[in-house]
Amino acid sequence: MTNKRENKSQNFKNNLVLSPLRIIAQLATISALISLLFEVKFFYQYSEEVYITRLAAAALAFLVLFFSSLKIGERHPIILLYILIFSILASNGIIAFLIPNTIVFNSLIIGLILFTSVLILNFEIKHQIVIVILYNLLFAAAVILNEEAFYFIPGRLEAYSFTIFLSVMALVASMLNIKSKLAFRESKVSAPSIQDSPQENIYKNILDNSLEGIFRIKHDGSFIYYNDAVAKIFEIVNENDLLQFNFVKFVVADEEWKNLISLLEKQGKVKNFRMRIKTAQENEINVKLSVKGFSEETEKIIEGNIQDITQQVKFENERKVLVEELKKQKLEATESANAAVEASKIKTQFLANMSHEIRTPMNSVLGFLTLIENGLFENSDELKEFAGNAKMSAESLLDIINNILDISKIEAGKMELDESPFSIYDEIEKAVSIISPSIKEKGITLKQQIDKSIPHTVIGDATRFRQILVNLLGNAIKFTDEGTIEVFARATLIDEGLINLETAVTDSGPGISPEKLSQLFKPYARVKEIKGNQKQGAGLGLLISKEFANLMGGDIKVESNVGIGSSFTFNIKLHVAASEIESVKIEKAVEETKHADENSDAKEVVTENETTANFARLPRNLRRKKRLLLVEDNPISQNVELKLLREVGYAVDAVSTGADAIAAANTGKFDLVLMDIELSDMNGITATQKIRQLNNKFANIPIIAVTAHSSMKDRERCLAAGMDDYISKPININFLKMTIDQWLKLKSLED
Repeated sequence: MTNKRENKSQNFKNNLVLSPLRIIAQLATISALISLLFEVKFFYQYSEEVYITRLAAAALAFLVLFFSSLKIGERHPIILLYILIFSILASNGIIAFLIPNTIVFNSLIIGLILFTSVLILNFEIKHQIVIVILYNLLFAAAVILNEEAFYFIPGRLEAYSFTIFLSVMALVASMLNIKSKLAFRESKVSAPSIQDSPQENIYKNILDNSLEGIFRIKHDGSFIYYNDAVAKIFEIVNENDLLQFNFVKFVVADEEWKNLISLLEKQGKVKNFRMRIKTAQENEINVKLSVKGFSEETEKIIEGNIQDITQQVKFENERKVLVEELKKQKLEATESANAAVEASKIKTQFLANMSHEIRTPMNSVLGFLTLIENGLFENSDELKEFAGNAKMSAESLLDIINNILDISKIEAGKMELDESPFSIYDEIEKAVSIISPSIKEKGITLKQQIDKSIPHTVIGDATRFRQILVNLLGNAIKFTDEGTIEVFARATLIDEGLINLETAVTDSGPGISPEKLSQLFKPYARVKEIKGNQKQGAGLGLLISKEFANLMGGDIKVESNVGIGSSFTFNIKLHVAASEIESVKIEKAVEETKHADENSDAKEVVTENETTANFARLPRNLRRKKRLLLVEDNPISQNVELKLLREVGYAVDAVSTGADAIAAANTGKFDLVLMDIELSDMNGITATQKIRQLNNKFANIPIIAVTAHSSMKDRERCLAAGMDDYISKPININFLKMTIDQWLKLKSLED
């Protein structure tokens, strides 16, 4: 649409050039003939050259006049004008060369013709400059190439008459030119109302009905022309009112308008310039302009098209936000990938360390067992030492394996918590029982203080609570060569039926420096203590304890002073059993002190408050009256477990199949069953279910699962099948003994 409009404007300009062109062509023809008469009269000796030169110029002027009436001439009036002016300049230049005495007169004629042309022609400055250059070149050549003098002037009457004639013609032509220019400007200003021809009406309809806004404004922003689309963009109710508005007044940011004008002055045209405008209805929108600037007389004009791109800008902004979000996600993904790579490196190093951690105790186990197998011991004391060292190494290996399995479950998000009733007192006692051999070996003192605020029965994961406590106690024993380890526990009521259990383990070890405290709970990190106390360990116990505490709604923290010792405190949230919601008062706090008997080589651990500390244990003489049924199909495991259980005082019989277990339980000879899960004829769960289905009182015999399956789901399956408790292999005899005594005592109370 803009191209059509430009073509239309160009046609107007061409028409304005054609009329003056025809006048100049006629004037040039007349001038050539008059010059011919004067020059032949005064310079008859050059009559032949004068005839040829002037007649040729007159002929060219006539041809220009002829072609200006044709379509080709109407399309290219500037070319015809150049031909005409060049013929005039050339003819006068040739005469000046032939007759040097006429140089002044011919220059005067050329000057008047050029002056007249400028006045009557709508001729751009660049064309005027070209013609002046041609004029100077031709007359300079005439002067340089001719050696004769240039001084003659023809008769005054002829010269004055001819000059006056040309001046009058110039004035008349100038008036005609001014009139035509005014008409041209009026036609541009009122372009929408041109009714000169059907063709003009077609152009007007095309412009007005265009979906693209087309406008023309003055340099100050006042409207000259606009179509319907512009009025719609600016939300003008009465389309004719837009001429009363100023484009600049619609612009939101003055800086944007200044930038547009600056670009127009530098480039002449600007494409796809964006700015914000506020419409007549006070709505802010985004528009895109493609405009050009030019001058008409002394007036600077800006014209072009305008589009409403508000939705486009909105989509672009949304896209930009989306791209930024994608960049952010990519950055986060990169950071996560880098973190994963770093974690992978740490894991690789950890696995390398694990290889050492696993091989070291395994080497000790195999080494001591080889010594025992080959009889490479001097006496029974050395044999006992070898066996004890092998046992200690095996326990260390078991701890490493359990920790690796736990951390793998935690990282995989598969660690599940049990929600079952348990006694905090019992679990603390079990934890102390597990680490008691190490306490005996080192000869250190263990103190316990359990606050009376702790209820007897709570709901939660007893295994994980005990595991955290065992880890902290084991860590304290590892780094304490002499002195005291203290265990403190107390409960704080959070809400009815919910408590916060705080448990602390304090040691008198070497302590940990502040800069290394931050490394304690990092994955796969092992903190080396001060010189002389660089203990062995995989470095997973504290991390696992922290994860368990977090899973149970709490956390773990540490305070340490080098040379004094460390204190690890963890808190967890537990529900109080229904029977305990009413305040349960314990008459006195449980406080017990265990120490090594200095007069005994075995360094037996004694308890100052046996009644409180061992409420779940049975005296050894009572154990012999209790008969256990061991259900285990692996001959080696069966033999080991039989010897361990008989050694601590139980009467034990063993069977290898589920069917034999059901038959033995039905005899009523046994007080408790230790049930393996993987049996040859049926699994332990099925065997338990069949025992529970017996039609006699023996169906209620306590059954404890003893299995290598250690997941929470396995525990839940066992309890759901009717088993009373669950112990995972390998067996810790102290823990197993305490668990058995607990169930035997309960059974005795029931009986």
